[in-house]
Amino acid sequence: MPDRLPSLVLLVAFWIPPAVVGRAAAEFAHRRTTRVRPALMFAGLATFVLAWSAAWFLVNLSAMPPYVPGASPDPTYRPPEAIAGLAVVSTALVLPVSAITCWLAFRSRGRSNEQPLLKEVE
Repeated sequence: MPDRLPSLVLLVAFWIPPAVVGRAAAEFAHRRTTRVRPALMFAGLATFVLAWSAAWFLVNLSAMPPYVPGASPDPTYRPPEAIAGLAVVSTALVLPVSAITCWLAFRSRGRSNEQPLLKEVE
């Protein structure tokens, strides 16, 4: 189990890095000293989400057990069905959930950072 723990954490907690990046991007974008174009910020977040999904796929592909008993005498063989299944999970689950998580973290952190510049005096 200890040798598979990092893979299990990466499999279950794949949404945490996009949430952290979305929150950090919101804090950066809402600073009063910086001016960032929203289109540039969203392009950067979209690029990060695509790169994260590809990195998630490659890390889990390298963590896949190289030998499936009875499948092949070659110890480095990975079944094409397993690789295709991992690609489907990466594109159908990891990519959209990461994008939604990143967007929600960016949006919620941005709303909590908004403070009125002047308080109304009665």
